[in-house]
Amino acid sequence: MAEVLNTQQPPEIGGRHLLDNAAQELVRLAKLSDQQIGQIEAYGKAHGVSFLEAAVAIGAVKRENLMTALSRQYNYPIIGDDVGLPELSRELVIGHEPFGAAAEIIRSIRTSIVSSAVAQGVRSFVIIGSREGQGVSFVAGNLAVAFAQMAVNTLLVDANLRDPRIAGMFGLDPNREGLSDVLLGMGMDHPAIAKDVLPGLSVLPAGGVPPNPQELLCGGEFMALTAKFSVDYGIVIYDSSNAMDYSDAYVIASRVGAAIVVGRQNHASFKDLKLVSEKLREHQCTIVGAIVNDF
Repeated sequence: MAEVLNTQQPPEIGGRHLLDNAAQELVRLAKLSDQQIGQIEAYGKAHGVSFLEAAVAIGAVKRENLMTALSRQYNYPIIGDDVGLPELSRELVIGHEPFGAAAEIIRSIRTSIVSSAVAQGVRSFVIIGSREGQGVSFVAGNLAVAFAQMAVNTLLVDANLRDPRIAGMFGLDPNREGLSDVLLGMGMDHPAIAKDVLPGLSVLPAGGVPPNPQELLCGGEFMALTAKFSVDYGIVIYDSSNAMDYSDAYVIASRVGAAIVVGRQNHASFKDLKLVSEKLREHQCTIVGAIVNDF
């Protein structure tokens, strides 16, 4: 998958009324004085830029404060103590550090997915690693937040029924009902999805760890769920257990139809990744891309 740096900026502001609302939010958050407001307005008028752009340009506020204001005004998901969201894992760098190097790379991966797979109609995919420690949950969680930041209705499904991590990453009760409980017979019309964990992002955690995860994933209930989710959401991302120790990942891949393979730099072996790719093709699964994880 191409690593093209994406310098995407926060959502454009259209219309004077909306600009005023966002500016007022920024003034409140940054506790700007009347003198600072006057300086910002003067700079904006002299240089023909918006209040928000002027505030950053003269150093009255940091870009992080600007992002917080935009987050509240436009539901752009970021994570921080001052935006009213629960404490989420620091692994979610796309939300905690939206201007950092890791966030930029995640956005570039998202852009590659949009321009290739999504453009061809692929809107559901599973993240797969060869062995433990490849960063599969890290990639799945951050990509899910990244798509939500595009205002795409996104669902993240923890289909790792061996060692689930998604609930913990998103501050959810690890004992809450989830995918395994749905597959064990709960009503599928109302699965145990945590709605809007972040704006535009819902999460279906793994639920209880069952003794027979592969059998549950092989059943018709999981196939029906994947079909339902592909209709209900714009993007659906599945986390999975490692492929070299368990066959669960291939079962999920065969149901979902598309996969992204993740390998940690200086940790994953070429032999393992080659074998995983070959098995995915045997299961009629399209490989959307491969990510070398260095975080």
